[in-house]
Amino acid sequence: MKLYKILIISLLALLLVSSPAIAKDFGWIRDFNIQAKVDPEGFRERLATRFELSDMHVIALRNIFASPADAYIMLKFGEMLGVLKKLSKEEGIEAVKKYRSNKSKGWVVLAKILGVDTDSKEFLSLKRGHDLHGGDTYDKVAYSDHDWNNIN
Repeated sequence: MKLYKILIISLLALLLVSSPAIAKDFGWIRDFNIQAKVDPEGFRERLATRFELSDMHVIALRNIFASPADAYIMLKFGEMLGVLKKLSKEEGIEAVKKYRSNKSKGWVVLAKILGVDTDSKEFLSLKRGHDLHGGDTYDKVAYSDHDWNNIN
């Protein structure tokens, strides 16, 4: 019985210590989705500007993906792969299929399935935050190579 209690306490301690570390990866998604829902027009405009898309493309993406953050992350994956500008309709449909069938496995697994280098600086930064304008200070820290003091 004593061994059982020690095992349970050890497992709980391990769970409590590891949860914050896991939660910090892509922890920005919840706030990102809230901000996008509070100001949908502003979000669409920022996304369109950031990825050089038309408003219609952004609306279509928003209807394809489960959340604004999902649409943003998939666009970032396309950018990391260098295919965002030259993505064919068929390749886009295939990426959406992979998203739908693998999203529940997590972003790291989905990134690997899509061919994104999960050890790259860009992916590691994406895990910590986003680069859309209007983000909070935490978002800016994730992209520390940018000179945030020089923003107009």
